[in-house]
Amino acid sequence: MLYDVIVVGSGISGLYAALYARRAGLNVALISKSNSLRSNSAVASGGINAVLKTTRHDSCRDHIADTIKGADKLARLSAVSAMVTGAEEIIQELRDMGVAFDTDEEGNIAQRPFGGTKAKRTCYIADKTGASITQTLLMQCRKEGVKILPNYVMLGIATYKDQLSGITLLRRRDSQVIALACKSLILAGGGFAGIYRGHSTNSQESSGDLIAIALRAKMRLANMEFVQFHPTTLLNSGTLISEAARGEGAYIVDENGERFTDELQTRDKLSRDIVKHQLAGHSVYLDFRHLGEELIDKKLPSARKHALMGAGIDILTELLPITPSAHYTMGGIWTRTDTSSDIPNVFVCGECAHSGVHGANRLGGNSLLEAAYFGRMAGTEAAKA
Repeated sequence: MLYDVIVVGSGISGLYAALYARRAGLNVALISKSNSLRSNSAVASGGINAVLKTTRHDSCRDHIADTIKGADKLARLSAVSAMVTGAEEIIQELRDMGVAFDTDEEGNIAQRPFGGTKAKRTCYIADKTGASITQTLLMQCRKEGVKILPNYVMLGIATYKDQLSGITLLRRRDSQVIALACKSLILAGGGFAGIYRGHSTNSQESSGDLIAIALRAKMRLANMEFVQFHPTTLLNSGTLISEAARGEGAYIVDENGERFTDELQTRDKLSRDIVKHQLAGHSVYLDFRHLGEELIDKKLPSARKHALMGAGIDILTELLPITPSAHYTMGGIWTRTDTSSDIPNVFVCGECAHSGVHGANRLGGNSLLEAAYFGRMAGTEAAKA
C-alpha cells in the first residue's frame, strides 16, 4: 500500500501530525503499536503550559526563561521560543476541537502552578489532561479520514539510494511482516523510560523502538543520558501521582510529618532531595489531608483513585508513600527546529525526538505543549515534502 505520509506513534504528537498532514489533502496512515489510548500522552495528568491573554503575572519571556533554567541551560533557545510563543494558539485550537479545559469563575481557562515556576500557567482538565486531549485528537483524526492501523510494530526504515521508500512492520495479530510505501515519514513513537521496569511510570512498551530503528538507519541521536525521574510515584509500583497534586497544594513530608523540601522545585532537584532523605533513613509521603474532600474530588480525582486502588490508601485521611521513578527521556533522534532529520522526508516529533526544548531536565507541563506544537509542525512539513 502506498501512502503520502505515514505517522508512527499515536500519542499527541503523532495524532497532531497525522491530522495536519491529512488537512493538506494527503493520504495519511497512523501506525500504533497497541491501542492509541495507551500512549504516554494519554496518561499525562497534570496539564499543558501556555501563557494566555488572561494569564496573570506571567509572560512568554518568563516561560522561556523558566524552561531554559529548568533545562540546566542546555535547551535550544530558538526551539523554546518558537514553542512558547505558539502555545496560546495551540490551546485555542484544542478548545475549538472540543477539549474542555477547566475554567475559573470568570469563564477563562483555569491555570495551576507547576514545578520550576511560581506562575500559574498550566492549563488542565482536573488531573486527566493528557487523556482528554488524546481522545479529542483521535476522534478528530477519525472524523477527517486518517487511516488508523493499531497493533503494528515498526521494524525498520526502508530506503533506496539513500532516499526514503517506506517502512517495514510486524502485524501483531498474526506475526506477519509487511511493508508500506510512503513519500514522507513521521516518527512520533515516544521515549524509552519503560526499560526501567518496576521503577517507571511508563508501560513496558515505552522501550525506545523508534530510537533504535533510527540508530540502525545511521540517524544521529542526542542527549541520550538525560532521563527524568518523576518525584511522586507510588512506592510499590511506580504509578504516577501527577504534579497537579503539588500544584494544588499537597505537601511532601517524612514519617515525622516534617516538610523537608520545596514541593515546586524542578523535578530533577526534588527527586534528588527525596532520594537523599530516603538514604538518610527516612520514609517519604505525599500529604493531601489538609486539601479537603471537595478540592480533591474536583481537581485530583485520579490521584485519589490511584492511591486507593494501587496502595490501599485513602488520601483524605492517610499519608501516601511515594518514591521517584523514571518518567521521561529528554534525549532522542536529533532534529532541526522544523522537525526534519538526517534522512530527507523523515520527520521526528514528540518524546522520541531531541527537539532541543528540554535540555537536561523537562519542566512539567511542557511535554504536552512540545508534543502538540512540534507534532503540528511535523505534519505540515511532511505534507510539503
